[in-house]
Amino acid sequence: MRYHSQVEPLTWRAELAERNRDNVARTASYLELYAWTRAHPPELPWLLMAHLVSRNAGYLMTDLARRIASDHPRDVAMRDAMRSLFVLLERGNFLIFWDAWHHVCSYLAGDLAAIAPPRTPRFMCDAYARGHADERALVMDLVHNEQHLIEHRAVHHRDLAPGMLLLDMIERSGRERALVFPVEAPEIRVGRFADVARRIAAGARIFDEVLADRARRDACFAWASAHDHTGSREIYGGPAGPGVREAWPIDLVRSLWTHVHAEPEPDPEYP
Repeated sequence: MRYHSQVEPLTWRAELAERNRDNVARTASYLELYAWTRAHPPELPWLLMAHLVSRNAGYLMTDLARRIASDHPRDVAMRDAMRSLFVLLERGNFLIFWDAWHHVCSYLAGDLAAIAPPRTPRFMCDAYARGHADERALVMDLVHNEQHLIEHRAVHHRDLAPGMLLLDMIERSGRERALVFPVEAPEIRVGRFADVARRIAAGARIFDEVLADRARRDACFAWASAHDHTGSREIYGGPAGPGVREAWPIDLVRSLWTHVHAEPEPDPEYP
């Protein structure tokens, strides 16, 4: 799988910080880059998957804001746990974009010299060096990479344990929401978000059961292109509510945890 050098991906790579400022910017950026790969094939369906998953993260973020606003103000512990869960989601969303945007843009531009440790995890360096016989192989390499990347830096970070505990309680109670797609699709839930293997398996299901089919993929792209992401579930007929930027202003987000938008700290188990 070879891409010819292009100006656009290198320009977009330089815009990383601005594009990574919040969930709305990340989600739009994934779709923009996916559209570019459709116009300059072969396309990279992982980018559409990342867009759809990032949309769902935005919906969860606004759900938390709505719940915090409606809870009794004396329920401080629950409010703090929900804020911790938001930070966990935002941190994971930030880290995946920080990592993938750099090496995917470099790959698309043919700037393979920029795909090297420590900026790009060695696993992805090896994956790009191997090449990929089909698009699913690259999708699954990227899913494997992103989920291991956030395993200790977000999902199991000790500072975010209250949020992970709340998510576990939601899952055990049977109140975990299925992922939302703009096409008819099987219900997909992670089930145990704390388990990296379950998160990777969910990624495989998204590709195999939604995006591997050409008609569904095209329908998802058409809908996403026609409906800008805000984070409100109202966009697909869900309950009305604020968007991510209204619910979680950037100054508030950065006040919740010092490291929420910091570059990844070292992880001896996954560089």
